[in-house]
Amino acid sequence: MWFDIGIVVLYLGILIWIGLRGGKNVKKAEDFTASGGRYGTFILFASLSASYIGGGYSSGNAAHAFSEGIGMTAALFGFSLATILIGKFLVPGVKRFEGAGTVGGLIGQAYGRAARVLTGAFSFLCCAGVVGAQMGAMGMVFNVLLGIPPKLGILIGCGIILLYSTTGGLQSIILADMVQFVMLAVGMPLLLAMSLARAGGLGAVLDAVPPEYLDPLNGTTAAGFFSLFLTMMFGEALAPPYTQRLLIGKNPQSTARATILSGAFSIPFFIITGLIGMAAYALHVTEDAGTAMPALVQAVLPPGIRGIVMASMVSIILSAADGFLNGAAVGLVCDTVLVLRPCMSDKAQLWWLRAVNLATGLAAVAVAFLLPDIFNILILAYSFWCPLILVPLAAALLGVRSNGRAFRGALLAGLVSSLAWNFLLHKPWGVDGAVVGMACNLLVFLHRTRQFQRHRVQRLSLCVPGKAGRRPPLPPVGGRGR
Repeated sequence: MWFDIGIVVLYLGILIWIGLRGGKNVKKAEDFTASGGRYGTFILFASLSASYIGGGYSSGNAAHAFSEGIGMTAALFGFSLATILIGKFLVPGVKRFEGAGTVGGLIGQAYGRAARVLTGAFSFLCCAGVVGAQMGAMGMVFNVLLGIPPKLGILIGCGIILLYSTTGGLQSIILADMVQFVMLAVGMPLLLAMSLARAGGLGAVLDAVPPEYLDPLNGTTAAGFFSLFLTMMFGEALAPPYTQRLLIGKNPQSTARATILSGAFSIPFFIITGLIGMAAYALHVTEDAGTAMPALVQAVLPPGIRGIVMASMVSIILSAADGFLNGAAVGLVCDTVLVLRPCMSDKAQLWWLRAVNLATGLAAVAVAFLLPDIFNILILAYSFWCPLILVPLAAALLGVRSNGRAFRGALLAGLVSSLAWNFLLHKPWGVDGAVVGMACNLLVFLHRTRQFQRHRVQRLSLCVPGKAGRRPPLPPVGGRGR
């Protein structure tokens, strides 16, 4: 066991070294946000994949497969579909926003200053919530794998992330993502292969689970499953850390390829983690669904390989948490604070970025202490994104011309309707408020965008000579004719 722990400690030491090394190159705010279009297809593919595969999509998926079957795995394919569609249809629109390095910067170009400030604030809330969910998963993983108390595990994991993300910013995070991607791409298939071998093969696992586990609707209604599918599809779509990576690619073509590859990679990964949960059920390694994956690691893997897979599980959570932590800091500072205080020096910007990064990590620890359910934290975080920002952001990338009034109206409609649906009506038919909020956001945005475009056409027609209803000629200066 000590050999396996040594492998995990070595891996964590490598991440810390990456952060300290990357921090030497961060001299200004631009370095912290890694803006400037410097990354190619493979780096973006690996970084995107490492960022979205966190505790919820790995150990959380395994836990749901352990307790309920394939329903969550099937719903997660909504995320895969959304990522592929984004790469195909939305990423090419990035070229319209040259110079934008953040989600709020892009929104600001499309809808104005107020829209950018609001986007920065809600980006922060969304990202901070996701970091809290990953910290909760970190505590559970450290507890089961290393025997460390959950709260101490949260503190250790958060401390490591804060060290390299606060020091090196997005540059260090992307370097760490390269290592983390290799770890998760090797570790999870290895765990599944050895678990299936212990259980007697895939057929033996499927025979051992209850028949209803193979029904995606097990424990829910068709409306509830469809709502969950849509929540997974749109919940993290174009979330700040992912959009940041779309804005730092060398060109839209390579960024689009990286996004499509990342979405395709998620499909087998979700299947693997779901099967890991069912293998844990078949082998009776634990009674607690939440610990299905780490308990399976302890039960079926020999020393050495166990250490590699343990490091892989740790890397999965770190890779998701660090990207969202950076997204929270960049969103709040660059899109809200800096817009409200435009005269801030570059040195002050860098100080603010690091301070908010640190403060957000500490707040995420508090969230993880108070709310232990990983998926509930994730869904709460999504409620600050897809019902509010996603529709106008996607419209901007598609080239739809609108204005700040449409953005603000849609945001308000999404916020009010999602909160009312969840907390006043208590989720009728099992449908989450994020889905309802996004639908209301879309309807209001389309209505006000049509109004804006109609008025714009009318104003243009008044200014074109020969058109009916054109403006009368202006009087001479002084108001008198000659």
